[in-house]
Amino acid sequence: MTRSDKVFLVALIGGALIVEFAILYYFFILIPAKPLVKPPSRYLIEVEKDKIPQFQFTFSHEALEELKIAFERQKEFLSKKINYGNELPFGETKLPASLIRESAELFLQTMQEAKTQNELNRLIRERFLIFQAAGEGGEGEVLFTGYYAPVYEGSLKREGAFIYSLYVRPEDLKVVDLGEFIPALKGERLVYRIDPFKGEIAPYWTREDITKRKVLEGQGLEFVYLKDRLDKFSLMIEGSGKIVLDDGETLWVNYAATNARPYTSLTHLLEKEGKLPRGKLSMPSIREYFQRHPEQMESYLNQNERFIFFVKDEKKEGATGATGCLLTPQRSIAIDDKIFPLGALVYLEYPEPQVNEKGEGVGMRNEAGFAFCQDTGGVIKGPGRADIYFGEGEKGFVGGEYLKGEGKLYFLIKK
Repeated sequence: MTRSDKVFLVALIGGALIVEFAILYYFFILIPAKPLVKPPSRYLIEVEKDKIPQFQFTFSHEALEELKIAFERQKEFLSKKINYGNELPFGETKLPASLIRESAELFLQTMQEAKTQNELNRLIRERFLIFQAAGEGGEGEVLFTGYYAPVYEGSLKREGAFIYSLYVRPEDLKVVDLGEFIPALKGERLVYRIDPFKGEIAPYWTREDITKRKVLEGQGLEFVYLKDRLDKFSLMIEGSGKIVLDDGETLWVNYAATNARPYTSLTHLLEKEGKLPRGKLSMPSIREYFQRHPEQMESYLNQNERFIFFVKDEKKEGATGATGCLLTPQRSIAIDDKIFPLGALVYLEYPEPQVNEKGEGVGMRNEAGFAFCQDTGGVIKGPGRADIYFGEGEKGFVGGEYLKGEGKLYFLIKK
């Protein structure tokens, strides 16, 4: 074989390898096999002046104070973003963090000036641009759900009935931003562990691995124990909660990390298999079902592979969100922070659940109000989802448990 033939062969093989890599990159990186959210053509729609909604607000000292408190709680988060010159996602573009803060400050000033609903609406139209979340189908319909901070009995020791433990984040749970390797994937995180036998990265343990196979036992990760397995499961769904200890002290626990495994809804599983009718899909009815069929519980719970790790809140103040600030009931919402800005002022129109004396959902009524984007959620993805925080214990239970319906979500940005 001549020298020129060898050069040609090397070039041919090299070219083939490049093409093969490009194909693999295209199908496995650029085009995920199963995208989590099918994005609409636009995440946000700028609302034309004649289509801006009539903003409703209860002009009371209490309502205005709630908004002020919610804003004050997130000031530190926005200040850090501003000091670092950060921009925040706003649909397909970005906005300076300073503009997010200035928009909120101008709105609170506007609320002080306005004396009537008509005056409020006039000033908002003069001072703000209004953008509507496009929704999953691009037509502005957003699915609203609720969450809350449950209150359960617990113990710092594993004794008696207190046998279901919460875990702090394990040291072997690793997280990497894939953007460090492929710029196009900036913000996409990979959660993994190192397999000690193979010396390779592997997906983190599933719920069944942790609860049934006890793969984390003996590492000193348990820090509080609950009486009921469903209490533990509920805390992982809600992300925060208050534990009342046997000595009367209280302990707040907040989300610390996730194993990033797929989330499967327990209510969806029970409905799909005909265990519960659609009108009975609530935690009380789930508890009642498993009281009658305790042998089925472990199997159903483990079908949701996702597992949540917690951190003890030393300040004992309350539920905190992704901004690191305390959440304010009905003034804090969770959004997808990859497309919407944390800290932003929003206006919500949503169906608020109503319940009867038995605590059963009996319908919805239209509700509206202003809030701030202060949290995120494992299933709150895309422009068609939002989650409203309703508070702790019984006060937050109704909204947190029964809210599920379509509404509208608007962002107010200073002109």
